Amino acid sequence: MTTKVLFSVLRELGVLFEAPGAGEIDELPPYGPSAPGLDHAFDAHTPLWAFEHPYYVYPFAHEGLKPVYEILPPDLGVEQVLAKTRLVVFLGAADTPVFRRCLEQADAFLLILEPDARRLAQFAARVPAARLAKRALILLGEPDGFLPPVSQLLPPELFSLGFPVFYGLPELAGTAEAARLVELVEVLFYRHRVYHLSGQGNVFSMPIRPLTRGLFFDQQHHSYVNAAECLRWPDIQPLRKAFQGETAVLVAAGPDLPGRMDYLRSVRDRALVIAVNNALKPMLAAGVRPHFVVANDTSVHTGRSWEGLEHLADVSLVGHCLTDLGGAVFGRKYLFGNYLPELFGRRPDLRLHGSVITTAFSLARYMGCARCVFVGAQLCSPDPWKLSYSRGSIHEAESEEQRPLTNAWPQLVPVTTLDGSTRYTTLNFLDAAHWLRDEIRASAIPCASVTGESIISGAGVEYIPDCPVEDTGRLGRRLGRVAAARASESPREPVLAHLRRDLAVWESVGVGVEGILAREGADFMAAAFQALDQFDQGNVTYLVQRFENFDNQRFHAAVFRSDEESEKVWGMRYYLEHVLRMARHFDAVLREQLSRLG
Repeated sequence: MTTKVLFSVLRELGVLFEAPGAGEIDELPPYGPSAPGLDHAFDAHTPLWAFEHPYYVYPFAHEGLKPVYEILPPDLGVEQVLAKTRLVVFLGAADTPVFRRCLEQADAFLLILEPDARRLAQFAARVPAARLAKRALILLGEPDGFLPPVSQLLPPELFSLGFPVFYGLPELAGTAEAARLVELVEVLFYRHRVYHLSGQGNVFSMPIRPLTRGLFFDQQHHSYVNAAECLRWPDIQPLRKAFQGETAVLVAAGPDLPGRMDYLRSVRDRALVIAVNNALKPMLAAGVRPHFVVANDTSVHTGRSWEGLEHLADVSLVGHCLTDLGGAVFGRKYLFGNYLPELFGRRPDLRLHGSVITTAFSLARYMGCARCVFVGAQLCSPDPWKLSYSRGSIHEAESEEQRPLTNAWPQLVPVTTLDGSTRYTTLNFLDAAHWLRDEIRASAIPCASVTGESIISGAGVEYIPDCPVEDTGRLGRRLGRVAAARASESPREPVLAHLRRDLAVWESVGVGVEGILAREGADFMAAAFQALDQFDQGNVTYLVQRFENFDNQRFHAAVFRSDEESEKVWGMRYYLEHVLRMARHFDAVLREQLSRLG
């Protein structure tokens, strides 16, 4: 069977995916047996999850589950590896003893990463394609060459099989090529398994137990506070392709930002300047105003970005409908994201992941900008122990005292920047950089970074200090045009009715909890557990986990782990007292909004 036929069969079975041009090779002669002694060897590198808090190894309240990830010793045999995970990754395709043993494991899935088409042809000639169907996936080519990107080719459910373990051929061992392949797969494992645990949705829910999860507290708070704003301001539709041909300068709050203010002053009249929320205060302190500010973080901490600022009539906010929208700070606002579209209408959304700089890029792409220049968008730090941010930003902090590197948490992940230097970052920012790399490549928008100390890299990104910007002569008129956009009127009464219904709910919760807290002894505990069950089902427990400084670990240990009745009583009172204060908080917010809306 010819190589072309072999590859064609693998494609038809859904086993083989190729980067453009990767499978175009000359026909090869028939192959004999594999080289004597050739085998895949366990890749004993430091996995990315070594830099994650060990708490997420066992994040769930229920017993008996396998750890989410492990750091395996290099001398572990293949049988022991297969007992720990069902996802095995092979760097290089070859019919070796280790590969054959893994293929025999019925519940294992094999991901084969092969940059060399000739080696894959030899493999395909020896291993029947039918044996690989639904058991293996082969990616042929350089990881940055795939369109759609590898992140979209690999199904998220693949990573539910366990953490990836790597075996490599001798010729790939220790190469930069192998390191890139390993990092890509480990980043995707982080994205689909660990990010959901360590991100905002669940980070305060540890240990995780079964309960309804809707909006978390910060989002619910903003959903009420922003009701009038959602009726007043337009969505982002007026911005769609409104700046075609313009250069967008995307400003983040990396430590390099203060040294780039002169550059921002020099290009502001020729480029569309889009700042992330954390970069606004340092820019204003330097006398530089962006045209747009982007905010997508729905936590209450976003509000610190606007504290103490005066009205900025010529600065527009592009904000998620569930973030802090800055009150009277901005002259104009454009909203994206959807919450209760039956009340506020359905809005266009922006693609984002992990960092607000990804939202800024998505906005520039939505606006039709022809080029993007990153300023202060570093996503890394010279400090191995803490991320560094611009002076004057809300996350500004002193560097940690220098100490020996551990190559494990709490040290940050070592990364290589655009200019080849070593810096450090979080798994979240490393993931965001990978995600943004794919977006930039897919968009075909040429990008530049004015700092070399950035991990935003890859095809389509150049390091160009003092990157020149060509004036189109149309920026001013375009800014004026979008500023005239008006919101389409949404009926006010359905919104008022919704707020009144929720006010009644929180009044009822408050009265009910007050009554339970007034009880004593067994009567209290019976009523408290009944309320807990109802609140678990009704999203109240999920909300309270982020309210004030509620300690879910302490609550869970007292109520579900302790054998002491006094501890259980304390835990239930602690929980219900927080629910009561939260109900009163929402009560006050809703009354204020109803008064504002009339």
